[in-house]
Amino acid sequence: MADTADVKELIQSAPFELSASDKATLLMREQDFAPHTWDDIKQVIANGDLSVLKRGPADLRNYIVWTRDIRATYGSVMHYVLRERLHWGPPVDGRLPCTDPVPFAHATDYRILRNDWPYGTTPDITHLVVWLKTPLSVDNDGDPTPESKQLVANFLRKTIPFAEERSDRLLWFKNREHWQSVRAIEHIHVLLRGADNTVVTSLTGQAPEDLSCRTYTPR
Repeated sequence: MADTADVKELIQSAPFELSASDKATLLMREQDFAPHTWDDIKQVIANGDLSVLKRGPADLRNYIVWTRDIRATYGSVMHYVLRERLHWGPPVDGRLPCTDPVPFAHATDYRILRNDWPYGTTPDITHLVVWLKTPLSVDNDGDPTPESKQLVANFLRKTIPFAEERSDRLLWFKNREHWQSVRAIEHIHVLLRGADNTVVTSLTGQAPEDLSCRTYTPR
């Protein structure tokens, strides 16, 4: 179990809101953490309470410290993601300049990347993020509208044939704004089950070793 004093400091100084699940996870030993299975995640998405998705204890602790340091260095996680991950310019009048205002309509207006800080899942699951320059319409609860869901479904069907060829191999969701760690850039989460690394690398342009965040060492 983590030192209680250290955990209290992490909770008090966390640069984003921690869910009840996060706070409980911070007190866990790594070996006591039960990773999310595919069926777990399906049920969470069906229930609509995505706040219960959590990272492993070590990843969560490092994520909190990493986020604090990134904000100190870049001003915000948004600036880091735009500059170091997406290589997009800054927003203009609160919006990212785009080629086509329709989400997914132009290849320069989105990018698929591996998630630097994925949720704690079983090893067969790969966590991707689709970043967009164009916002998806949401309803009053903050969930994608039927039209947005159809846009996403069409995009994923066309872009990730792996999932089309194998049933029950792809899940996606969009966090409500309250639980987004990068709120200023539109994005959806995509989970693939049993995807070969060559498939993921072809989608993202990133090999697993290209990600360094999870091995982050605080300064």
